[in-house]
Amino acid sequence: MKDVISIVVGGGPAPGINGVINSAVIEAINEGKQVPGVKGGFKTLFRGDKNSITKLTIDDVSRIHSRGGSLLHTSKDYPDRLQESFNTLMQTLRSLKIKSLITIRGDGTAYMARWIEKEAGRV
Repeated sequence: MKDVISIVVGGGPAPGINGVINSAVIEAINEGKQVPGVKGGFKTLFRGDKNSITKLTIDDVSRIHSRGGSLLHTSKDYPDRLQESFNTLMQTLRSLKIKSLITIRGDGTAYMARWIEKEAGRV
């Protein structure tokens, strides 16, 4: 089974998001990894919505770097019951067998990435 690296975009839109997605997906696939993208940012993971996870291919990303916005969309979400939502997020990552998570955006996204790392250790 291939290692699974997923990509999630948090926060609002910003220049260069698609360029980062493009580069990360191509490099990961060239290294033999699967790359599911999380459509809708952390909001999707907080809800445990596996239907918004999409397998990314080189064809999907090869020409997105010049488009605005984000192929995976974004979300600025701070759920009411954060610990409960975080537990759902972790269960979702584990059920998808995600070994690594690439997070794109700013301070809030970096905070979530650090929290996931503390909780999961290997993710």
